[in-house]
Amino acid sequence: MSCEDCRGQQKVVKELHRGIIEKSENVDELLWQAVIAFQDYPFYTASGLPFSYIVKQRRDGNYSGELVVSRKEGSKTVTRSSIQLAFHRVLEKMSIEQGASCVLLKPAEYKGPKAIGQIFGISYIYSLFWKLGLIRVPLKIQEKWAKGV
Repeated sequence: MSCEDCRGQQKVVKELHRGIIEKSENVDELLWQAVIAFQDYPFYTASGLPFSYIVKQRRDGNYSGELVVSRKEGSKTVTRSSIQLAFHRVLEKMSIEQGASCVLLKPAEYKGPKAIGQIFGISYIYSLFWKLGLIRVPLKIQEKWAKGV
């Protein structure tokens, strides 16, 4: 992963956070841009299984609404609608706090993927949302991910 990729990812995450704080009407599109920016990023599920994903593209070159999640034994798909359903559930529990010189997002902590809801693909969405700064996860899971399991 290049420095340019990292800068692009940081930029879309900041834009997403700003959109949430400002209650932007296009927050779902900002989320989707962040999802696209993290294609091929190495993630781990809460149980430590490695995965990455790509967003399918249509014949016209535009992105479809489907992620193909790659695991060693095969691939699975997660739809944009599942990601958005989980996102709106997370937004309900997220708070916004006024700091000394700025406004900050205060994500809720979720002990595991199912704490967000029974949503298809939530094991993968959980890891993505943590990386996007949309949720907090227990220290035990953070340590597992930091070690690269």
